[in-house]
Amino acid sequence: MGAFAFLGDVLPEAAGRVVLTLTSNGFAWGAAALVAGYFVRAARRAPVVATALLAVATAVYYGLVLVVSQRWSWATLNDDSSGDVVWLLSVARAAGFWMLIAVGAGPVLGRLGHAIRNGSRYRSSFAAGLAFGLLAAEGLFQLGRFRWPILDDFVRVIVVSSAATVALSLIVTVILLMRRPACASWWAYLASAVVAGGLSSMLWGLIDIFRSSGFRL
Repeated sequence: MGAFAFLGDVLPEAAGRVVLTLTSNGFAWGAAALVAGYFVRAARRAPVVATALLAVATAVYYGLVLVVSQRWSWATLNDDSSGDVVWLLSVARAAGFWMLIAVGAGPVLGRLGHAIRNGSRYRSSFAAGLAFGLLAAEGLFQLGRFRWPILDDFVRVIVVSSAATVALSLIVTVILLMRRPACASWWAYLASAVVAGGLSSMLWGLIDIFRSSGFRL
């Protein structure tokens, strides 16, 4: 997953955007952790597997940034001196930040995935709705931050990509809920999805503030 996210950074513009939409955002990484928890049978192992998946993917991505692209070696300071140290610190901060997110989100998504498959009717439905909110958080935040109508072409690309992640979040959670052995409560799913979507989009706004103020990767 980390390798695919890195690939999206280096591919040509159009292809890169498609790959990034599918692999390098909150939805893609969150969905991977959710599905991992869904298919792990032991309740105690589900959060561990989901967290390990996100942690390894994060390590792979930033390892490729350092070793393959060496993006950090391109920087120069205002006095034309090398900015390698500054950008290496930026990479380290970014890697540390997203590793913390992985450690925090992995257990939650792993437990939610396990609950969707193995919980009672209402518990699994609420878990799926909450999972939708977490997966769609970045997309909902992006859709809500721009003034409509959208006239700028670059912003339109962001809006389309964000709408796609929200739709994919809905598809993934609905499919997982439909695949569980017992029936689901769709009203419980809808109610929890609406509440979780609103709260998660605000939470992603805080993440975006920290991300944009502390580093650029």
